[in-house]
Amino acid sequence: MSIICVSEFAFNQLFFVQLLGFISMAIGWWANSQKQDCKFIHGNMLASILTAIHLGLLGSFLGIANQLVNVVRFRCCQQLGHTTKSELVPLMMSVTFSTVAILQGVMWAEHWSEWCAVFAAVVMSISLFYCKGMALRAAMLVSNALNLMLSIYLMSWSGILYQVMTITILAQSVFQQYKQIKLATNNDTISSNQALSQ
Repeated sequence: MSIICVSEFAFNQLFFVQLLGFISMAIGWWANSQKQDCKFIHGNMLASILTAIHLGLLGSFLGIANQLVNVVRFRCCQQLGHTTKSELVPLMMSVTFSTVAILQGVMWAEHWSEWCAVFAAVVMSISLFYCKGMALRAAMLVSNALNLMLSIYLMSWSGILYQVMTITILAQSVFQQYKQIKLATNNDTISSNQALSQ
């Protein structure tokens, strides 16, 4: 009888851990489908908080630390967009967050998939402070592809589903923005040629 109770408790605990991951996943999908960078960053910040708890409950201390650094990184990026005009500050932030990610890997990474998460953090540490629009989403796509390796290793079903769908959403977004830029460039070229021929 007690064995059944213990196994039911473990099953229920695992269910709620995975449910938390799915909630984080839904928020992340919403964020990654946003066209405004502000909503994109806000949503990903909230998703990172929930993912930190989810990964911690699955036993990855590096996953917790990595996601909490994500929260701070998203917040700093958001704050810098409103307050600074200096080119030195984004460089310092990128170097600081990249260094923190690498140190986390040195201290806690026990598997190659956890190093993928470290490299994902380095990509985001640079892109959040230097990229906008299509470039930011392309960097996020690469970061999610790297984080997918950790989700597979941890058997986080919500993480796997989240990253696969996010990669799809971001790939479509990048492709659509690329098509719009190419179309605008072609229209400008046609207009210039017409002006020259007159």
